[in-house]
Amino acid sequence: MKLQVIVSNLNKTATKNAAIEVTVGAADTTSSLLERVSSVTNTLCFPDQKLRFNGKSLPEDLRLSSSDIKDGDVVELTFEASDDTLVKQLSDLLGDKALSLEELGLLYIHRHLVPVTDALKALGHATGKLQHFLADQKHFSIDGNLVKVQRSPKCSTSPRSPTQKGRFTCILQALIVVSVEIEIRVPGKAAKRQSSDEDDLDQLRLDTSGSVAQAKEIIAAYNQIPFPDCDLMLEGQILEGKLSLHEAGISEGANLVIVVHASQDSLTSQLEALLLERVGLSPNELSLHYCQRFGTPVSQVLRTLGLPSNLKPFLEGQPQFSIAGGCVTLAHGPNVAKPPPRQDKLLDKTRIQYYTEKALKGESNNAAGPPCVQ
Repeated sequence: MKLQVIVSNLNKTATKNAAIEVTVGAADTTSSLLERVSSVTNTLCFPDQKLRFNGKSLPEDLRLSSSDIKDGDVVELTFEASDDTLVKQLSDLLGDKALSLEELGLLYIHRHLVPVTDALKALGHATGKLQHFLADQKHFSIDGNLVKVQRSPKCSTSPRSPTQKGRFTCILQALIVVSVEIEIRVPGKAAKRQSSDEDDLDQLRLDTSGSVAQAKEIIAAYNQIPFPDCDLMLEGQILEGKLSLHEAGISEGANLVIVVHASQDSLTSQLEALLLERVGLSPNELSLHYCQRFGTPVSQVLRTLGLPSNLKPFLEGQPQFSIAGGCVTLAHGPNVAKPPPRQDKLLDKTRIQYYTEKALKGESNNAAGPPCVQ
């Protein structure tokens, strides 16, 4: 049956409510529906989620097909997104360590299965930039590209100036601030580049002693780019990965372009790798594993490729995959293991074979019965 789910953020200052249509099966429970809707709306990171029907909370283990909910009904998923929740989550991830913004973002998605940018947007932070959020929180201290929980009143950042547009700038010996544009190239489609407006450019701090290859990894992680085939360009020239940033001529204020070669083949290979590790995943479970492994919702990847954001139609259109019984497997790879036959069914089959053979031989059915099945 089809249900309409209203996703309500109890924090009235944050994002507006959203409505999505969901198809549920006979085996779906309140818990499984919560997980599916939270995954689609990127709200998995917010605790205390509840599913309500007619104003009443539904038990987590309730099977929807056996409830009073009927086809076409409206249910409500409620959660409360708050800055305090995100501050606590980030503090727990940091502990006593100092991490780069990129590392903190990757840890967040690994722990909470949602990109921190999406969590910020759910809180009403329009830019979705982690460094902007941290800069406004007294709980954290930022030193160059490193962030840690503030334990003392000292701060090592330099004061802001009107031209910094609210960003922290701290000049350290090996760190430089660069601007990065993203150019997406998809086979058969025109290349798309992010606006060259200075306000829209991502500004990152990079270590000049690090390699170009490492810089590409940092930029890709920061911008949630899951495609491995990328080039880093400076003034129209592709930079060699083995060179250090200093050797490549990258200096303070440089304008870099990361060219992302996105393709369906790349996405297919990544999904195949996940299914080789674990068979029998549903499309929704496969989406969650993809987001956890590559740091980007698969729906976003599909939109980048110019495709509908639903993973299931993509899988159905690829000969490498097979979907049966709600499970995705590789068409020519590991299959879902079939359970052994039930003992009672095996016994029935043995009895039938035994008595059939006796009848063909013209023997009577004595009390001895068929042999015992071990």
